[in-house]
Parts: sequence; structure tokens; C-alpha cells
Amino acid sequence: MATPTFYEIRIEGHLGHSWSSWFEGLEMRHEQGGETVLYGPIADQAALHGVLMRIRDLGLPLVAVQRVTSPAIEKGQ
Repeated sequence: MATPTFYEIRIEGHLGHSWSSWFEGLEMRHEQGGETVLYGPIADQAALHGVLMRIRDLGLPLVAVQRVTSPAIEKGQ
């Protein structure tokens, strides 16, 4: 079984934390600039595309998708 890769996905607007379970359990962080950052491990490319499709289905503007090297992302960074 492959090790999951950690991602940081930025979307425009602030989502409520109750949406976390809908996004594969990714952690959420609100940025002062009005963005929500979803971050955490994603098992594979199929799971990543699933998260991105949910963002699309909600009509949320996608700002950035970035693979990160460390699961320890500081809040408010």
C-alpha cells in the first residue's frame, strides 16, 4: 500500500468546519484573506480528483493545489 501524499488545497471563501467530512476528512484552516485551506493526506490521485470534483460541484473557486512535504502544517501560515 502506498504512503499517502499530503496536499494543501486553497479555495476562495470560508467554509464551515462541518464540511471537513465531505472533503475526505481533510483539516480546514481559514485564512485572513478570505480563503479556506484544506490540508492533509490524500491516498492517491483518484482520491485527489474526488476532492477536486466536490469543490467543483459546490461551485467553489479553486485558488491552488499544492503537494506539501510535511503533514505538520502550522495554522495561520
